[in-house]
Amino acid sequence: MLYYYSMIENRFKIIHECKRNGLSLWQCPPFLFLVMGLVNIIAMVGSYLLASRYVDEPEIAAVIVALVSAFILIIGYFIISGFNKIAELNKMKSEFISIVSHQLRSPLSIFKWTVDLLLGDIIKNQSIAQDNNYLKILQENTERMIRTVNILLETNKIEADRFVLNKSMISLEAVTEESVKHFTDYAKSAGITIVYAKPEGLPKIFADQERLKMVIENLIDNALRYSRKGGNIFIAITRGFNRHLRWEIKDEGVGIPEKDQKFIFQKFFRSDNASRYQTSGSGLGLYIARALVKESGGDMQFTSKENEGSTFWFTLPIT
Repeated sequence: MLYYYSMIENRFKIIHECKRNGLSLWQCPPFLFLVMGLVNIIAMVGSYLLASRYVDEPEIAAVIVALVSAFILIIGYFIISGFNKIAELNKMKSEFISIVSHQLRSPLSIFKWTVDLLLGDIIKNQSIAQDNNYLKILQENTERMIRTVNILLETNKIEADRFVLNKSMISLEAVTEESVKHFTDYAKSAGITIVYAKPEGLPKIFADQERLKMVIENLIDNALRYSRKGGNIFIAITRGFNRHLRWEIKDEGVGIPEKDQKFIFQKFFRSDNASRYQTSGSGLGLYIARALVKESGGDMQFTSKENEGSTFWFTLPIT
């Protein structure tokens, strides 16, 4: 009795372990090994019984054994696929840890360095203006760390299928205007002009305002990062087809090589020219932005030509 109880308990442990790793039962090696062992036992017993019963017709036994062998081969294929899936997850985990470490290390180092200088200036009673500059550096890097953590949290929610939108009736043009103001100072310091004429008379949409703001700020941030000094960024919102609003941003920057364009919405992907122009970046922004838009009932696409710029746009339904 205890033996059977132990078997049942182990079976549930295997199922729990598979779910914890985000694998279906038919992709989970421990479960598949269990199934394969049972199939082997059944195949051996069945082959013996068939051979004993159909001793005058060995062909039938051979066919049945062949079918069972084919089934075992299929199970083996699923096991190999399961191992490949686990290997891929381990690789992504390593990349994830590497990116997080790199992204958080730099702002934290600047934070410590700035705090040390600020404390030194306070002790020496230096000018308040200089202290304010240090505080501004602290503020910028704190916001950078918060954005990085938010990106990681959003990615985790998407992967774990725990993504819940807090929707309400909002103005897309108002959210855009607020986001543009957020980047105004940065654009001026980089010598880039953001051109946005707030449209009038557009209907409100039913969406998550904070998540939508994250999408817009990500697209504006990318356009600024990969634009050249003296360039322009154009933002427009128009009424699209099938009762949708279309949000669009166009830059005159470095563009995306054609060979990289099919990977642009994948996790952790950064094109070669993007890495040359901007060393920082998680490769998660566009992945999250597109997932957010799709969850809101819309879609995101882009066109780009290397050294000429890119145009990204997304659509959202009008309720």
